[in-house]
Amino acid sequence: MTKYLNIAENVYWKIQKKYRYPNDLIEYLNRVLNEIKVEAAEKNLRLMYSYIDFEECLNCPMNERNIKVDLSILPDFDKQDECILWLANFIKSISEVKTNLYS
Repeated sequence: MTKYLNIAENVYWKIQKKYRYPNDLIEYLNRVLNEIKVEAAEKNLRLMYSYIDFEECLNCPMNERNIKVDLSILPDFDKQDECILWLANFIKSISEVKTNLYS
């Protein structure tokens, strides 16, 4: 989980620096996903999705979505600790688990 927390913290600070307050939630989530992609590439983390339709995730029941990402508990983006924990769990949920038999 430490790997996801480190990535989440980096993403949080980049987003806070570039886009202080979200005007549009879907646009903001797309920016978050873009920052996650950058961090994932730097940390050799493989993501399952290169694109997520956040509008669908926010407006359709889970069983009707193409991508099963739960956005029902989005934090207040100004609450650093809550946001970083949410981001870490979100990153974990969209990442592929690499198993290494020798680690």
